[in-house]
Amino acid sequence: MESSRIALPSLSLRYERGLRVASEYVFSEFDPFAVVVSGSIVRGNPDPGSDFDIIVIHRHSWRRRVQKWFEGIPTEIFVNSPEWIESYLKQESAEGRPVMAHMLTTGVLVYSSSPQTDSILEQARESLKRGAQFSEAALERQRYAAACLYEDAFEVADRDAANAMLILARAVEATVRYWFASRQRFSGRSKEQFQQINLDDPATGKLIEKTLLAPVMVDRMSAAHDLAERVIGHTGFFEWDSGQGGPAPR
Repeated sequence: MESSRIALPSLSLRYERGLRVASEYVFSEFDPFAVVVSGSIVRGNPDPGSDFDIIVIHRHSWRRRVQKWFEGIPTEIFVNSPEWIESYLKQESAEGRPVMAHMLTTGVLVYSSSPQTDSILEQARESLKRGAQFSEAALERQRYAAACLYEDAFEVADRDAANAMLILARAVEATVRYWFASRQRFSGRSKEQFQQINLDDPATGKLIEKTLLAPVMVDRMSAAHDLAERVIGHTGFFEWDSGQGGPAPR
């Protein structure tokens, strides 16, 4: 049985038991030539609700995602061909969210039966090293989208506070994405984004915190205005031209 050849990382008994059962499922359900286990559990800093992320690489053309419990441990299984992984890495570079690249490079290779595995892992490492690759047009689209959200939030703040805060939360999220994109940096995991901004740009971090947590609505809106001006340079509609695009996809 191929699962007997898997090299499990050193984990606490609870996690080791869960990963072993998950591995048996992987090899009974799929036909991998490589398996990588990632997530905060294997990195050694799990939260109570942390899960296993298992990347299964096979030679079939299809992809599949499975979410299951194994011995009480939530587990996400991503089944992909090398071609799908290559596509993800390119897409992540363009969008600034290196999910697959991060899982592959921070995870533990627990099984491999092909030299192609090394090439795939190297592609992931190179993708992270290159960083994000946003065009000027893509950055401008992000700025405009965020500015319009701020404008909408400001317009309804006096008559619909709950809706204003809903829109403002989306505006802050868009601003965070742009903060990373404008620096051609990957944004990293959601749980770490604010920490990264606060460390590198404390003034922006303080404005984000005040926008989301100030006890008085008027202070939130004032902070939001300053945040928008500081990061994207606009708080509403501004002139912009996308340039000529290509034909519609068929």
